Amino acid sequence: MLISRNEGNRSWREVRASCASVTRALRSRGVDGDHRVLLSAANSTASVLTTLALMDMGVSVGLVDRGVTPNQFARLVEEANADFFISDHEEQAPAFAKPDAPWIPLHELDTAAAEDGEQAELSFDRWARRPDALIVWTSGSLGRPKGVVRSGSSVLANVSRTQDRMKYTESDVLLPLLPFTHQYGLSILLLWWQAKAGLVLLPSRRTDLALEAVVDLGVTVVDSVPAVYEGILRLLDRGRASTALLESVRMWCVGGEPLQDDLQRRFTERLGRPLLDGYGSSEAGNIALAAPDNPHHCGRPLDGITVTVVDEEDRPLPAGQVGEVVVHTPDLMVGVLEPGGRVRENQRTVHRTQDLGFLDEHGNLRILGRKAAVHRFGNTLYPDAITAKASECGRPVRVVPVENGRFGTDLVFVVADPEERPAAHWRRVFADLVAEYEQPNKVLVVSEFPEHTNGKANLTALGYMAQAALRSGRAEEAKEAERAAKPTGPAIPFTDRITVLQDVARLLAERRPEVLRILTEVSNHRTAADEIDASIEALEGAVAEVSRFRPPAAGQIGVLMPSNIPLYGYILYVVIPSLYSRRIVFRPSRMIDSQTRALHKLIGTVHDLPLVLDDSGQREFLDNVGKKSDVLVFTGSYENAETIREQLPRETVFCFFGQGINPYVVGADADLNRAVDGLIRVRMLNSGQDCFGPDAVFVHTSVSAQFCNLLSRRVEALRLGAPYDSTADYSAMFYDEAFDTTLDYLRGKREFVAAGGRIDFADRHVRPTVLIHPTDTLFLPPEMFAPVFNVVPFSSEDWLNEVLRHPYYAERAMAASVFGSLPKTVEALRERHMVSVDETLIDIEDGNKPFGGRGIRANYIAVDRKRHTEPLLLSKAVADYLPGRS
Repeated sequence: MLISRNEGNRSWREVRASCASVTRALRSRGVDGDHRVLLSAANSTASVLTTLALMDMGVSVGLVDRGVTPNQFARLVEEANADFFISDHEEQAPAFAKPDAPWIPLHELDTAAAEDGEQAELSFDRWARRPDALIVWTSGSLGRPKGVVRSGSSVLANVSRTQDRMKYTESDVLLPLLPFTHQYGLSILLLWWQAKAGLVLLPSRRTDLALEAVVDLGVTVVDSVPAVYEGILRLLDRGRASTALLESVRMWCVGGEPLQDDLQRRFTERLGRPLLDGYGSSEAGNIALAAPDNPHHCGRPLDGITVTVVDEEDRPLPAGQVGEVVVHTPDLMVGVLEPGGRVRENQRTVHRTQDLGFLDEHGNLRILGRKAAVHRFGNTLYPDAITAKASECGRPVRVVPVENGRFGTDLVFVVADPEERPAAHWRRVFADLVAEYEQPNKVLVVSEFPEHTNGKANLTALGYMAQAALRSGRAEEAKEAERAAKPTGPAIPFTDRITVLQDVARLLAERRPEVLRILTEVSNHRTAADEIDASIEALEGAVAEVSRFRPPAAGQIGVLMPSNIPLYGYILYVVIPSLYSRRIVFRPSRMIDSQTRALHKLIGTVHDLPLVLDDSGQREFLDNVGKKSDVLVFTGSYENAETIREQLPRETVFCFFGQGINPYVVGADADLNRAVDGLIRVRMLNSGQDCFGPDAVFVHTSVSAQFCNLLSRRVEALRLGAPYDSTADYSAMFYDEAFDTTLDYLRGKREFVAAGGRIDFADRHVRPTVLIHPTDTLFLPPEMFAPVFNVVPFSSEDWLNEVLRHPYYAERAMAASVFGSLPKTVEALRERHMVSVDETLIDIEDGNKPFGGRGIRANYIAVDRKRHTEPLLLSKAVADYLPGRS
């Protein structure tokens, strides 16, 4: 049966009779079995009947995607030397007058009525004998699309092999969300005909109608591309359908492009059945298919077909090793269409797919993508193999290579994120999923991928987008530089240094392993990787930042460097300020002196900026540098900041970056999984030794028990490892003072320990520890540089807001996070804090924007003996408080 919601249903008898009517209509227009006819139409009853009628006549059928323009369609008609062409265009396009072949409107063929009582049979015997029975055009992913010519016998034989594997029956109801003008869609159409099953016709992109059809019509088999299944999961997440109503489907089949593990995992978890992946091509038809009895990867090759995976020298590779997929099949194309309609015969007996994949130990085929290799940092990389890794992030990803002259190849990671989270977020995610030498030069976030009409990602459009993203960043920098060079008030005082910042960013990407080795001397691998990514993002945004705030040229900026984040601090306080300061003199913290020196030496290989490392003690530095600088930057304790401030000249702009409590609030309606994950992520930054870590966690009593149980379980599961171990969740503490302080604190609060609490003195290992304090306790926490979670249950929002307004919190007000609906609390916090809602401080921090609160101990700018508490960004501070100086 043929089922169409818009055009009614037709029984098998009616289908055969209708095909006979279409055949008569074609013959009346001069079409016969010796001709070549091109067909371009969306899936419809008329397109199905016409395709079958043409095959019954023995015509050479060329199928053209309905998404091509009339001009492109007319060009293909001429190149194929077609005798006729058919389409579902409502009227004749001007381009259709160019070919010598006449155009036949599809709707005129479907209006031919079947004769009463007509008994019609369809036979594809004549079509099977034709060597040029089918012409389909490739997608053009490796160049211009080519017309692939296949014999009718090979097409029908391949359909039989597929039927042997998938075992469709008359009781099946097929729902192909695929265009029938492509190999995958056509094979489903012919399988329907062979199995005499039911066939549901719907627009291939209407996933909402597809779910309704499954429920209403008892669909048993669905076929589509990965993007459609992503859409189905989104609809299920929105409550548009219940998985219980979809149980009629026995096979959810997918193909057209590589299936990523993350989509397979999410779909299987949600619907209880796996996606059955398949592999095929225009040149060879279906090659390997997963089935219910073997749902792994793309399954084994079909009967009569063999697949080998070879290396660059054509040597077969063992199971599990990645190489090029080579197919031996009797169903291979007979040749390629040449201009004028001639067929250039294929002389090969094997199909070199130029696809990358591997065979597992059971002979199942896994396809990763196109083979096309790029060379980067001395490594040979396959972008589609990197895509497979990056797609573990939970969103569709494409890795697009862009050639960049003498610098080799840039990699742009394009991620389809409906939430459109910032590139910095995804850069951090990818850092954990791909190797150092595979990291992106650019991350481009889009709400969804551009797609072809068949639902496959439009790789050509993605390539243009990636190139544009790289160009726009460079063009914006050039534009800002041009604006800055204008004599009417320069935006950037030292425009000649802009390219240097670009070189530094490139160095951090290209020599990432060296930078990681330095950073993992003082922090764990995950934090170090994040620090590199944040530094690159800050460098990429530096020109826009300085152009926005337009600081005047400073003669000299002095910097007392922080005792952590050596690279990020160096970029924010030393490298970027070179755009508006003639000279920067900095003194490393003694705690990370050697690491800061190593970074300074490495980065110095790509620039000659006036960045001076000072070896003197702090007192000498203040006398010789601090008091002579226009601006002095200090990161550290409030008490030390006050001591320094008192020694400075009145006109010196003193920028103090301190610490805060950073309260973390979880409301009654919060997503607890998300809140716990965010808390662990921000508290365990650098194994707990970072000023972003929240020292107080307030959780509503209605969910506090569940929250604490979940937190304790996940904290207990965290894995200890060496700082250089990329798989470890945390490492031993680096700072002696922080370790000693933590020891004293936990000794005094041991009665509140709910998880962790174990300490190893030999290697300074503090097991991540959860402490649950009494409900509604006025908790005034010390600043903790340790993996310690202080949880305080609260019973009312009013009580909580009073605590957060307490002077102890007010003077340490830097930033805060709120999960759940607590509008009064958010309002109260925003009086003095920077607030993140349903996300962490890591997610909202941007190295090119002001950050911080209005607590005097958290941060301030001092000039002329006055202290100003506000979110800090060095370029903005210089612009606001150093006007006119040079």
